[in-house]
Formats: sequence, C-alpha cells, structure tokens
Amino acid sequence: MLELVVIGSGIAGFASALALWERGAAVTVVEGSRPGAGATGASAGMLVAQYEADPGDMFRLDLESRRRYPEFAARVEELAGRSLHMRWDGMLVANLSQSEHEGAELTVRWQREEGAEAELLDPRQAAELQPGVSPSVVSYLWFPGEGQLDSQVLAEVLGDALSHTEIRLIHDNAASEILSPAGEVTGVGMADGRRLDADAVVLAAGAWSCRIGGVPRPVPVRPVRGQILRYAAGAVALDLLVASHAGRYLVPRDDGTILAGSTMEEAGFDRSITEDGMQAVHESVTELVPALEGLKPTERWAGLRPISADRLPIIGPDPDLAGLFYATGYGRDGILLSPLAGSIVADLATGREPEFDWRPFRPDRFGDAEN
Repeated sequence: MLELVVIGSGIAGFASALALWERGAAVTVVEGSRPGAGATGASAGMLVAQYEADPGDMFRLDLESRRRYPEFAARVEELAGRSLHMRWDGMLVANLSQSEHEGAELTVRWQREEGAEAELLDPRQAAELQPGVSPSVVSYLWFPGEGQLDSQVLAEVLGDALSHTEIRLIHDNAASEILSPAGEVTGVGMADGRRLDADAVVLAAGAWSCRIGGVPRPVPVRPVRGQILRYAAGAVALDLLVASHAGRYLVPRDDGTILAGSTMEEAGFDRSITEDGMQAVHESVTELVPALEGLKPTERWAGLRPISADRLPIIGPDPDLAGLFYATGYGRDGILLSPLAGSIVADLATGREPEFDWRPFRPDRFGDAEN
C-alpha cells in the first residue's frame, strides 16, 4: 500500500488526504496545532468563482471546483455528522463608478461565453433581490451561482471528519523538513526529531509552506494578512453575498450574523488586528449597505492567506524531487479550490491522470525563482 504524508490539516491538506485515502493510500496528516486552525477557520468561506475573476485557466479551475462542491461538502458532513451550512444565494457586486460599470459589461459578456450566469442590474433591480443595498452606485453585477459555507464550522469539523476514516492525524508535532537522502522522498522529519517514513509527501501547509525544509528550491508562497469582522445578529437583514471591486464583502451567516472583510496586507506572519485595518473594512462595507453605519463589530480576527508569486495555486509534482507534491498557494480561493486541487494531487500521487487540466498550475512554472 502506498504510504503518504500530508503536511497541513487545513482544508487544502484535508481535501488532499481524503482524496488519497479514497484512492486506497495509507495517509498520515501532520499539523502542529488543531486541524483548521490556520487560514481555513479565519476565512469568510465564500464559494465564489466569478467574483474578481479574469478570463483564462484560473476561472475554469474555480468554476469546476464550484461545480463539484456540493458532493464534497456532503461527504464532509457525512463523516463529521454536522452541517456546514452551505448555501447558494448568489452575489451582488457593486459598480461604484462609471469605469467599473463599463468593466462589468465586459465581465458579463466573457463570463457568459464561458458558460457562467452573469447579469448587470440597476440599483432598483438589485434592491429587489437584496433590500438595503446602496442606491448610490452606478449598477450591480449579479452572479446567481455563487455561494458560501460556514468556514468556522468547517475548521471545527475537519478533525472529526478525519477521525471517521483510517487517516492518521498527528496534531501536536509539526513537520520540519522533507527527507530525500538519495534524491527521492523517503519521509518527513518532525520538530521533535522523530521521522515519518513515506513513499510520497504532499506539501499543503498554506502560508507556512515556505518554511518547510528539504525542498529543492524556495516555495514561492508568502503570507498576506486579511482582517475580518463580524456584526451581531439582527443588526442588518442580509440574505445575499454583497461585495465591491476593491475586495470588500459582506457574508450573511445562517445565525443572522454578518461577516465583513477583508484587507490584503503584506505583514509577514503577523496575525495582529489593527484599528486601521478594521476601520478600512467597516468604511468600505458601509458603502455597500448603508445601514451598517454606526454599528460596531462584536468580533474580529485576522488570517494569513497563502499567496504565490504569480497569485495562482501551485498544484502537482516537484520537477526535480520524486515523491514531492504541492497543494498550496491557493490565496483567497482556498476553501473553493481545495476539493478539485486535492483530487488532482491524489490522482497524480497514485499514478493516475487527472480529468482536469492541471498543467497551468504546475510547480515548475517558476523555475528557480524565489517569491
């Protein structure tokens, strides 16, 4: 039986491990803290393929992963015995200026050509879908296929889901390096000096992927801080995802609370919450839903997104080290991309050819460049 170690127990590592186990591999997941404690639980949980999208390979990857998500989520819910509160209510994106409106016209055109649903609405039409959105904008993009799940619940149940498989979970001892004494992966060195033998390793450590030793070249992934706040239930009635082109968004949860995000800050591995960051988020989202003006958040936190050098995910085998596979650099799309990316990595690690064309995201596109 093929023995694999997956470094990272966030959604990227979990999805890879689950797909490998379902293909008959013996899998060990290694994490220095509880599963989902990193970017997974700190995210907003949006399942959005069309928002902030550009034409090309990444858009098609996002769309395909969104298409597969209900099946993946049902599998997680079955294993964990708990709902992820997945919903597909759609997303409104405000065009705050004439130039954004003109860009949105182009977006509707090319996304429809790619087979995705997209419309351009005036403020009155948008308010019929979601009362309370700002009337003081030029227009709105409407993406009816976009959705979300409760990422905080997802982070909580990853360990429970793994416990209902034969996947071994080590959550109190971090991986420090990948071992390959003869140019081929033989295992993983642990922080306490122990060794885990393996036929192959999947590096799925998110922003911390660049800190794992033993890789042939620097992993071009860096942490980018995102600050998020939560408004109390009943503060504002919101049913749909609402966003701006500046990366600010509102996410209504089933319990009536509303998440608001997010910053994109080059702060290294610092997960501090700053007043400037929180103020920037609050001011931006009040442009979208004016009723939020004057409200104070009840909770706030920050997470570190794993951003690659070209902002595309890194999926597939290392070009020089046999037995090393990457599932990292998913950026703001980590929750969305993980099921499809995990399936691709599992196929490659078990000698199968993936159904989806993964080659635009292969690790050797960077050469020897650092981040």
